[in-house]
Amino acid sequence: MKVEFLNAAKVHKRLARLIRDHEEYHWAVAWATETELSKDAFANRNRFKNVVIGVDFSQTDPAVVDALVGVKNGLVATEFATGTYHPKVYGFRSADEIVAIVGSSNFTRGGLGRNLEGAVQLTGKVGDQALDDILEFVANCRKYGRPATPAYASAYRASWERARKLPRAPRNPVSEHMLRASTNFMDMEWSEYARRVRTGGHHDVAESLDLLMVVRRWFAATSSFADFSVSQRKAVAGIAGQRDKDGPELNRDWGWFGSMRGAGDFANRISENDKALARAVDGIPRSGEVSREQYSRFCDAFTEAFANSTRTGGVATASRLLAMKRPDTFLCISKPNREGAAEAMAFTRKNLSLEDYWEQVVEVIRHSKWFNSPKPDGADGELWEARAAMLDAIFYSP
Repeated sequence: MKVEFLNAAKVHKRLARLIRDHEEYHWAVAWATETELSKDAFANRNRFKNVVIGVDFSQTDPAVVDALVGVKNGLVATEFATGTYHPKVYGFRSADEIVAIVGSSNFTRGGLGRNLEGAVQLTGKVGDQALDDILEFVANCRKYGRPATPAYASAYRASWERARKLPRAPRNPVSEHMLRASTNFMDMEWSEYARRVRTGGHHDVAESLDLLMVVRRWFAATSSFADFSVSQRKAVAGIAGQRDKDGPELNRDWGWFGSMRGAGDFANRISENDKALARAVDGIPRSGEVSREQYSRFCDAFTEAFANSTRTGGVATASRLLAMKRPDTFLCISKPNREGAAEAMAFTRKNLSLEDYWEQVVEVIRHSKWFNSPKPDGADGELWEARAAMLDAIFYSP
């Protein structure tokens, strides 16, 4: 068996030759980007014997995932749950000849060119223990893979787009729940989103956006929800009555985005200026990324507010507060919009819980194409700032 050391440039040259000359590809690769070399490989997709490409932290080019759709023996590694799927193993076989390149080079532009990389090439035949072990290793990697379906490729591309805006992308870019969501919802363009909001028929869009702007000013002017007046707190909570509309900013319909007038225990907590409820709202930042941890702390404090109540607050009342604080991130799920939202985002209409709300509502919204569109100029810029909450105009059905 022959062993050679290769740098990144040599790995690229050898792979180009091996892709051209060999009958079977046996690869386990952490990440890949679309290059002329990847196009050459996929032009010979019938030679894929075991090819398993990772997508952890959204480091793989979505064009590569698109190319894997429908490829026999080409898989996306999504099932390695204990750490990061991180191999860089390229095996090739023709009859009894085996060649393998093992090292630090991913199937990316950097890994095959501009990075400082090191690898070894092993050349030999069937029966050489190290080469047999390499092919067996790659074959075992199949258990970490799944076929790349059109739904998965679409969801991955949306996740990849979003990950580029985050300081750190999540390890698993596509949840199973995201794959169940409506592709019409996930793949909707911004222009279609804006059209549907403005033609929904049940929202006065201008009044709705004006309401959210008023609430945004209130949050900007105070350090805590506890410092709001009773009337302001009731307005934010969706329980304001006629007597609470005691000023020009308050004199409007506060039932937009979910009226909570029937939630008695919730209304009591708002009126009494419950400290835990204020702490829940204050824990959600006024701007920037809202994290899963911040949402979890919100849920803990929100639940604490109802510790001595016969009825606890639920998704409707919690998401009403969240949507008012951050309409760019949260949608109030209430009875009139629940059915439409459930159908689009594939959650169970009757059993949505606070624990499920993040994965089944927030994450689906965040990975949708319309959500990740750049902020437009003009009138739609204000709508973009409230694009999660304004889904109510699409889903609302009295």
